[in-house]
Amino acid sequence: MKAKKYPLPFDNGGLLKSTEDVVAIMKKRGVAFAGKRILDIGCGTGMFALPLSREAAWVIGLDISEAMLAIFSELIAKYKIHNVDAVSASWGDLNISAHGFEKAFDIVLTTMSMAVKDKDDLVKMEQCAREWCMYVGWGNKRRNTLMEEVFREHGMALKPPPGAKMMFELLSQMGREPSLDFIETSWDWEGTIDEAIEDIAGHVELEGYGKVPDRTIIREIIEGHANNNMVQHTTYVEEGIIVWRVA
Repeated sequence: MKAKKYPLPFDNGGLLKSTEDVVAIMKKRGVAFAGKRILDIGCGTGMFALPLSREAAWVIGLDISEAMLAIFSELIAKYKIHNVDAVSASWGDLNISAHGFEKAFDIVLTTMSMAVKDKDDLVKMEQCAREWCMYVGWGNKRRNTLMEEVFREHGMALKPPPGAKMMFELLSQMGREPSLDFIETSWDWEGTIDEAIEDIAGHVELEGYGKVPDRTIIREIIEGHANNNMVQHTTYVEEGIIVWRVA
């Protein structure tokens, strides 16, 4: 379900403008994408991998979700992109030597993904990169009226997960010299009442560390926001963009 509703790289309703804004910040920090080999960890449907392929020599998108990668591969074929490959793997479990990834890329990045979460994951990124590493994660802002109401009824608060600030501090402790910039963006979600119930129930369970979502309460709230069985809601977020040079 998440893959089916995930924003697409080149759609008018997708996040292409946001992607381009993030890439512009990376370029201001000295990163050059033209003619480079890029690894995108937790690539999803290709929000960064596919737009970057317009400049890069080669891009590999890696993700653990087969559903995400199926859409990613469909878009590669649809837009006749010949310099992108998809790899199905868990970043935490990936043997980079066996895959030939050690120092195989000029640039390694991950954007709004749970794949990179600790020091070991960051070190593994560096082991694959020759020039730059980049991490895009949650900043201080996350607002969504519908989800806030559902979370409140479950005794929870809607807030950003640990993200950019935590990784910035970790990199600094590791002796790196990362930059940290922030950008505000938003994304829209649209689907049926039943799809919305399952999507938001999944967030309650995940962010409530196993809390059992009350679908009766969720349905009541969502029906109050629905129009002709369809639900639309928008999440407003701040993203933190970390860029650091690999020694």
